[in-house]
Amino acid sequence: MILSAGYVTMTFAFPPPTGGFGSFTEVTELFAHADTLIAGWIHYLAFDLLVGAWICRQGRRDDMAFWLVAPCLPVTFLFGPAGYLMFQIVRCVRRAAVGFVRDL
Repeated sequence: MILSAGYVTMTFAFPPPTGGFGSFTEVTELFAHADTLIAGWIHYLAFDLLVGAWICRQGRRDDMAFWLVAPCLPVTFLFGPAGYLMFQIVRCVRRAAVGFVRDL
């Protein structure tokens, strides 16, 4: 909640004078402004932490050992989508292995 409130504050209290989301050039120009860059960084922190929390909850729901989930968390925090993908791969491999063992 704190990161989300910080993001909203930075976005609306300090709007950038130039840039936008219409093209890569506009986005580059947008993030050339320090206030917008900080808002963007807060945006990624908030979502990476949210996805990390979801990964932990989903791992518990799936009854996964934490040692399988734990490596996904720093990857999610540092590289967002790569950590989410890593968790989904671990989850699928584990599900297949559990199913294989159950079928024996």
